[in-house]
Amino acid sequence: MPSVAQIVHFTASKGYKSGSVSLDGPLAEVKKANGLKQSYVGYETEDDTVVFWVNDWVSKDACDAFTKQADYPRIEAGSRPAFGSEPTTNYVEFEDTKGGLGAPITEFVTFTLKEGKSMAELEPLVQKLHELLPGTPRFHGDSWAVIIDKPNAYHGILGWDTVQAHWDAVSSGPLKEVIDRVKLIAEVWLVHAELKPFSG
Repeated sequence: MPSVAQIVHFTASKGYKSGSVSLDGPLAEVKKANGLKQSYVGYETEDDTVVFWVNDWVSKDACDAFTKQADYPRIEAGSRPAFGSEPTTNYVEFEDTKGGLGAPITEFVTFTLKEGKSMAELEPLVQKLHELLPGTPRFHGDSWAVIIDKPNAYHGILGWDTVQAHWDAVSSGPLKEVIDRVKLIAEVWLVHAELKPFSG
């Protein structure tokens, strides 16, 4: 069932890294919101100063309604001590987030069109990746969609047992061939994170 992932990443503050600051309070508030399916938080594996916070909503409207609540500024202020940088946020309407977000390792990947290239060129390659991935060893699932308000960028969430499982899968063969074709059309941004669902 489709849902909208609010994908936030930021440099952790010193307090957050030391454990003297927590996101548990804001996460508990978000958990009570109408339309929230699940929140996930975890460090990026490539840079352990970067934190990913993903809220999985039933719709963008549900997220917007939450941010319009009278007490939202208080909730937002409660999360600020964890931020060592301004957070980057993207909203993506995925068909299914379970395989990507529920795995031990989540791969976040964005394909941003190069100048003069079009979605008509990129979309068939994304679809080909989606078709080739099932059955890959230690793979949990994927979902892809154009980022809301960024029509030139495709975002994917892919679930793996380990980071190495991902690199093993794309080091040769059909997946590598498709990715090499993607790189001719789009700039690729890719990181992994070890997300945990917030149970509160």
